[in-house]
Amino acid sequence: MVGVGGRDFAALKAWIGRLSVRTRIAGAMVLGFGAIVLVGAILDAQSQARLVSLEPNNTPTDVAMMRFALPRGRGLYQAHCASCHGVEGRGRPAIGAPNLTDNDWLYGEGQVSDIETVVQYGIRAPNGRTWRLADMPAFAHRVPYPRETALQPLTPGDIRDVVQFLDILRQQPADPAAALRGQAIFGNRGGCYDCHGRDGRGDAAIGAPNLTDSIWLYGDGSDAWIADTIANGLAGTCPAWFDRLSPAQIREISLYVYSLSHSGEQPKQSVP
Repeated sequence: MVGVGGRDFAALKAWIGRLSVRTRIAGAMVLGFGAIVLVGAILDAQSQARLVSLEPNNTPTDVAMMRFALPRGRGLYQAHCASCHGVEGRGRPAIGAPNLTDNDWLYGEGQVSDIETVVQYGIRAPNGRTWRLADMPAFAHRVPYPRETALQPLTPGDIRDVVQFLDILRQQPADPAAALRGQAIFGNRGGCYDCHGRDGRGDAAIGAPNLTDSIWLYGDGSDAWIADTIANGLAGTCPAWFDRLSPAQIREISLYVYSLSHSGEQPKQSVP
């Protein structure tokens, strides 16, 4: 440790004495601001450490943690997610970016832990823990699904019939005879039931959407859009952030996304 001798200290004291009062006040203010910033950084680090220690699905009931996490999560969302899902989180059907505000979830049940898994590892992203259990086959192609080569293509007439069956599931006007043929294709050689279920309600464990409601990942739900999806297939992607964002930042984004579809809920208690 280097000490300051008496002569050096006297010189330092004399130099400070020559400074104007305004300069000395400004210096003190800078030092004070620096101390405030340092204390703030320490408190933020402590809050982030506590945030990641909590069980994610219980965190929305913690008033203090949500007040801390949501503004930070919103900033991270705007920086990393809004380009696809939109500033307000309402999605972009043209590219298959889902609406995050309607509480209808393609993967999982919409709990914070489900959202966090997607943020961490993505959908069909280049890592071993991503969600990539199934793709939508392209039934107008010679090999609709390379991962299951036994699946046979469908003719344009077959595809029209399946669309009519889906119209029946959605309680839309349809040709009954065509819908009956489409039902047979859906539940047999088309293999659609294997992912979407025989009732067409989908499977959130593999990201197969519900085909009986009015919420569509791609397009507007018109017969033309549905036919194009059956003909050409789909395999949307979402990037993984586990190697670019900290665990606390991932938790903050996940809580913010959760809040988009639970805006009317107010935390009832603060978890100690």
